[in-house]
Amino acid sequence: MQHDLGPNELGYDEFAYDESDYGIPDIDPAIRTNYEAALGRLILAHNAIDILLTQLLERCLKRLGNPKSLDKLAHGDFARRLDNLAMLAELPVDLRIGAIKIEEIRDLNRQRNIVAHGHFEQNLYDGGSYELINNRKRYGDFTLERLNAITARMTAQASHLMPLVAFYEVFRELPPGSQPVV
Repeated sequence: MQHDLGPNELGYDEFAYDESDYGIPDIDPAIRTNYEAALGRLILAHNAIDILLTQLLERCLKRLGNPKSLDKLAHGDFARRLDNLAMLAELPVDLRIGAIKIEEIRDLNRQRNIVAHGHFEQNLYDGGSYELINNRKRYGDFTLERLNAITARMTAQASHLMPLVAFYEVFRELPPGSQPVV
């Protein structure tokens, strides 16, 4: 490619390098922008589960009489609180948490941690692919479609937890042998 501008005052051609001369693709900024938007939606969906998990643990503890020794069960990182919920679900007391898909939420949290803590690195040479890199592994399989699917699964779990939290104290124990009226 020829340029009309000649050498600068030092004798060097200011436009000697032109990416189009060498077939190097341009990085599409929309790829990163779309990834950032999908990641933001995923984080917001996870945050909804996070707060609902804490609120549900607090309601369970209240149902157990708020023993001071169990107060710490509603605190700590997400994985620890999820483990605490799983433990409470095993108690012989009906805490109304048996239908929570704890393993599904655990898997979603694992995937959230990969994308939330992974460094986004776009391939400079093909212009379109990217990887997430953490200090142990590279992930090339977190496409926008996958991020959106994870977000949808998280939203479904949050939608399941929300009424459990909102109506937790509405549930009443029926006397032994009685049936609810439908």
